[in-house]
Amino acid sequence: MVNTCPPTPEEAASAGQRPFVELTDVSLTYGDFGEGLLALKDFNLSVRQGEFCALVGPSGCGKSTTLKLVSGLRQPDAGGVIVAGKEVSKPLKIVGMAFQNPTLLPWRTSLDNVLLPLEIVEPHRRGFRKEKAQHVDRAMALFDKVGLKDVADRFPWQLSGGMQQRVSLCRSLIHEPDLLLLDEPFGALDAFTREDLWDTVKTLWQEQKFTTLLITHDLTESVYMAETVHVLSARPGRVIHSQRIPEALRRTREDRFSPAFADAVYALRQHVGHAQEDPS
Repeated sequence: MVNTCPPTPEEAASAGQRPFVELTDVSLTYGDFGEGLLALKDFNLSVRQGEFCALVGPSGCGKSTTLKLVSGLRQPDAGGVIVAGKEVSKPLKIVGMAFQNPTLLPWRTSLDNVLLPLEIVEPHRRGFRKEKAQHVDRAMALFDKVGLKDVADRFPWQLSGGMQQRVSLCRSLIHEPDLLLLDEPFGALDAFTREDLWDTVKTLWQEQKFTTLLITHDLTESVYMAETVHVLSARPGRVIHSQRIPEALRRTREDRFSPAFADAVYALRQHVGHAQEDPS
C-alpha cells in the first residue's frame, strides 16, 4: 500500500529540507465573515523545494482557493502562508500559472502571447526592449521543448486546443518561475493530447525542478505526475490524506497499467470517496 505520508514541516526542517511552500492553520471565507462561504478551515500544507505535488478532492473543496493563497492573489482570514521563506502578502513574481482555459489573447501571435508576462511584470518589463532578443530565443526554445516548432507566428484561433494549452504552458514558464501552479490545465483536452502533455510537463519539471502544485480531478493523472498527492475534504477544505507515489509507478506510460499503479489510484479513490461522504 502506498500511503506513506510526506514529512511534517518539523521533520523536513530537521533533515535540512525547509518547506518551500507552507500553509499553517489557514482559514478563508468568501463574502462577509460569519455569513459567507467558508472555503478553507484549519488548512495545513507543506511542499518541499522542487517537489511536484497534486491536490485532489471533491468539487468545491478549496483546491483553486489554495492556489490563490499560495500565489498571493488572496489573503487568508487566519493562519499563515509562507513561500520561499517569506510571508505572502501580495501577488508573487516567482510564480507561473496555467489554467484549464489557455486564456490566450486572440490578437497576439503565439510568440507575443508567451512574451506577455515579460512585457508587463517587473523587473522584466524594465529591460524588455533591450533584452527582447534573448527573451525570443528562450521562448523559441520552450516552443521546441513542447513540440511546437512552427507556431510562433500563428494566432490562437489557428491552433488546436492542445496546441493552445502548450502555448499557455510556455507562457507560464517564460520567466523561469520557482513555483508553477497548474489549475486543471489538461481537463478540457482529449485523452491522447492530455497524455502527451502529461509527459511534456514531467520532462520540463525533471529538467528545471521548479516546485509544482497541480490541481486535478483525474486520479490517474495525479499518480502519474506527482511525487505526493494530497486529498482534501469537502468544504471547508483541509488535507485529510497525503500519499507518496514511488518513482517506479510514474516513469513511463506503461507504468500506468501495472497492478501497483492501480492500487495507488484505488487508495486515493477510497480517501476521496470518504471526503465526499463525511466532510468531518
